[in-house]
Amino acid sequence: MPIRFLSVALMSAAMLLISACQSTGSGNTTADTVEQQSTLLQHWVAQAAPEIAADPQQYRLQILLTEIRRDGDGNPELMQHQYRADAEYLYPASTVKLAIAALALEYLQQLAVYGVTPDSVMHTEPLLPDDMLVNRDDSAANGLPTVRHYVKKIQLVSDNDAYNRLYELMGQQYIEQRLTELGFSGAEILHRLERPLSAEQNRQTNAVAFYDAAGRLLYRQPARTAPALTARALTPVGQDHLKNGVLQGKPLDFSQKNRWTVSHMHRMLQLIMLPETVPGAGGLQLTAPDRHFLQQMMAMLPGDSTDPSYDSSQYWPTYVKFLIYGSAKDARIDPSVHIYNKVGDAYGFLLDSAYIKDDCSGAELMLTAALYVNADGVLNDDNYEYDEVGLPFLQRLGEQALAHARAQGPKPCVATRP
Repeated sequence: MPIRFLSVALMSAAMLLISACQSTGSGNTTADTVEQQSTLLQHWVAQAAPEIAADPQQYRLQILLTEIRRDGDGNPELMQHQYRADAEYLYPASTVKLAIAALALEYLQQLAVYGVTPDSVMHTEPLLPDDMLVNRDDSAANGLPTVRHYVKKIQLVSDNDAYNRLYELMGQQYIEQRLTELGFSGAEILHRLERPLSAEQNRQTNAVAFYDAAGRLLYRQPARTAPALTARALTPVGQDHLKNGVLQGKPLDFSQKNRWTVSHMHRMLQLIMLPETVPGAGGLQLTAPDRHFLQQMMAMLPGDSTDPSYDSSQYWPTYVKFLIYGSAKDARIDPSVHIYNKVGDAYGFLLDSAYIKDDCSGAELMLTAALYVNADGVLNDDNYEYDEVGLPFLQRLGEQALAHARAQGPKPCVATRP
């Protein structure tokens, strides 16, 4: 179907999502791109948080917005806006998990010849110190680990262990190669999460075996080691950081950390939710059932899942819906608003990348936003202004985007949520 891209005043052509996201590995862009801000987003930021608008560089604030409108034949028209996108390094935290989930579903197609499916039982063999054989998943109704169940846990509650298993399935080298093929220039997903491993250890990935329901071996993939990375420039964040409870007297270096920019997040969202807007064969090679499943998990709330099931006191309905709902545990959910997203939070960084569909007005949009809230400048002290500054800002930004989309939507809508 034909896709029309509508230009926006002050919008740099480099920010069009149809491009290959030409951000550098350090997350920098040209001064021209950074200076050409969307006046719409500038206005929203000033309304949502004047203190952030006054010094967006301190907060490393970066936003991408895509307004989606459809012509009479249902073909999407995309209007792009950006605010400081990729202006400086952002630690992507758990936002990389959506990419890993999508790539893992795609990866299994290579193993289909052996009978492997997302529902095949997956065993991860020990490799590194403290590793154990992973042949059980007590969160699954049948107690067995599968790629499907790992994807569920990633999207429902941002499970780190599930992400690590899929990272180990594909390995560092394959992940980088596939992201490059998909046009994610400069993207690097280099390590497991919540494990204090060296760069060398993260290059090594475990042997993985798949079994059918009767316990017959379908395929075994040996342990692998990715090539060594080239040295990268220091990437300092903050003024100081704690290590083993002791201040180190210098910023924390992120040069060996994941690099996944707001442009990368936004483009991955587009590949999953709007594959028809990607020309040629440049998109994810997901089967229709796998794409539908992934989209379903991106929108599902923890309480709506029965396998796995989650304690609502720990995982409230909007647990991983920062845009529109913020940190409110008692938020009134608007049933007409569907949020397909992935969030992240770590080291004072807060991020959310969401495709939002509103049944009330028929409006659609994609919104990716990230900021850094660490007033004391010390990392690893767990003293970040998530609840005081970051999440309220993301909530207000999401509300503004939804209100704007509803006003522009094809159907009149009376808001059902205060």
